[in-house]
Amino acid sequence: MGGPQVEFLYRNRSSDISIELLPGIAFCLRRFHELIRDLVHIAWTRYIRRQNHDVLGTTADLSEFLFGSERSDLSVVRPILHDLQLGRCFYCDGNLPANSGQVDHFIPWSKYPVDLGHNFVVAHQGCNSQKADHLAAADFLVAWADRNKQYGSQLGDAVSQRGVLHDLPTSVRITDWAYQQTFDANGLTWQRGNDMTPLPPGWQEPLRELLNATQIT
Repeated sequence: MGGPQVEFLYRNRSSDISIELLPGIAFCLRRFHELIRDLVHIAWTRYIRRQNHDVLGTTADLSEFLFGSERSDLSVVRPILHDLQLGRCFYCDGNLPANSGQVDHFIPWSKYPVDLGHNFVVAHQGCNSQKADHLAAADFLVAWADRNKQYGSQLGDAVSQRGVLHDLPTSVRITDWAYQQTFDANGLTWQRGNDMTPLPPGWQEPLRELLNATQIT
């Protein structure tokens, strides 16, 4: 640490291929893991911000971007999405009775574990389960981009009133990144049921239109 060798976790023997924690260390790591994790997160976030001061945006939470967030109860945004989608499932367009349906992360939580308001849609439980952690097919991407181009400001205001983080520029960039990764890898996207389909050429066009419409740079 800064030059001196401080053996407070284990004996540092360069010839060993394994380490043995000192007495009490495992207990303390287990007992205080939440505190230690938070301290490490704070220190790393501060370092990243200091090293990238000129390029980091200020609207998104840097800590959540780096480390993700805990899954939260999304039922507070379901009525907003239900009204916005006129009581229809985002994926199958079937009827969704009032107070029903599941809030789905359009870009799956497994790919970006942060709750951002513009990333949410509401869908039947069955459709949500079938989509799972796949990216939705290109026609759904078009619908998502059109929805946010037309109602992005309204949706942002509504979820903000319920304490939900939103940042449309970040959501668009994440979406573009996730789909680009899949396209470059010749991956498949979810269409319906067990049907999977590749992304067609020109899949980026709805995102470009959304960027232009919202003047995101």
